[in-house]
Order: sequence, then C-alpha cells, then structure tokens
Amino acid sequence: MGKSKLEKLVKTKLHYRSVNQFIDHAVSKTLSEEFGSHPLAKKISDLVYKVVAEHAPLQFVKATAQEAKEIDEIVSKTMASHKGVSAEAVLKKVKLKKKTKK
Repeated sequence: MGKSKLEKLVKTKLHYRSVNQFIDHAVSKTLSEEFGSHPLAKKISDLVYKVVAEHAPLQFVKATAQEAKEIDEIVSKTMASHKGVSAEAVLKKVKLKKKTKK
C-alpha cells in the first residue's frame, strides 16, 4: 500500500488525525490484547508513544540506493550478532526474576 493511500485511509475511514496517532493506537491496543495490564507491556507502549511523538509528523521517504544498501548492511550485522527474542520470552524472564526475588 502506498503512503498516500495509507494516509487517506487513516484520516478519512479510520478518523485519526495522523498516521502517527494510528500507529501509536495500534501498538498500544496490540500490547494490551496480548499481555493485558502487564507493566512491561505498558512500558513498551509508553516508549513507542514517545518515539512516535518525537518524530511527528511521520514522513515517508524513499531511501536512495546508497541509503538502502547501508540499511541492509546494518540490519545484516545486527541480525548476525543478536538473536531475536519474542515479547512472550521477555515477559517470562521478567516473571522468573520477580519470583526469585521474593
């Protein structure tokens, strides 16, 4: 979906003021559905809100060939040096730490 179509749908059909507001709401809703009122989910939601607010209004740009190459290199290096961790695994780890502290 192109950026103009996304912006149009978000503003006219979904009645958000901006794409940023839509993204923030989607992340918050998903986290609350997945993890309920878990403090870590709230913390992640707050961090996303802060990042979205700092970059408002979100502007879509097409990366140049050089920028795309640099992004791909950074992603490749990061993926090679770090293993991905699911949110569920993080929550389990947090729960285990709380149980061992008691």
